[in-house]
Amino acid sequence: MEQDTISFSVQMTVKDVYRFNMYHVYHSASGLVGLLLSLLALCNLIISFDSLTDQGKTIMTIVAMWFTVLEPIMVYSRAKKQVKKITSYHKPLHYKIDEQGITVSQDEESQTMEWNRLRRIVKTRQQILVYSSRVHAFIFPRVAWQDQEKKIQNLLKKYAADNGIWMNRSMKRS
Repeated sequence: MEQDTISFSVQMTVKDVYRFNMYHVYHSASGLVGLLLSLLALCNLIISFDSLTDQGKTIMTIVAMWFTVLEPIMVYSRAKKQVKKITSYHKPLHYKIDEQGITVSQDEESQTMEWNRLRRIVKTRQQILVYSSRVHAFIFPRVAWQDQEKKIQNLLKKYAADNGIWMNRSMKRS
């Protein structure tokens, strides 16, 4: 029988935090509305280009660029500041997933988040996100677990099912 424990380490990078934040932005209601507004503004700019005033063209261009160009740049800037500011990101975080929950340790400190305190598990192409609240999650970049991919996914699915934790389709299918 497969061992019900897995351990791995994560060195958090700007790219990892950026991907998490981008997922969060574009999978929220406000992010989807913003993206829709940007696309509508772009369509309006293209369709009505000749009839728009210069001011109208400028406004439509800014709105079209807001969630498609400017927001990703701002998210990247915030991710860069976060990685620099959060001292726990400066050294690798060591994770252990077992029947108790998810234990994260660094240096001499260790903390376990029990399964009943976790809310949902989301798998993206590059990360597995295990949420403890609406906005807080353990970020497991693929590079940290790709050599144990089946094992980590099976283990997370097992504990999620046992504890009623919601999983997205990508996680359920894997």
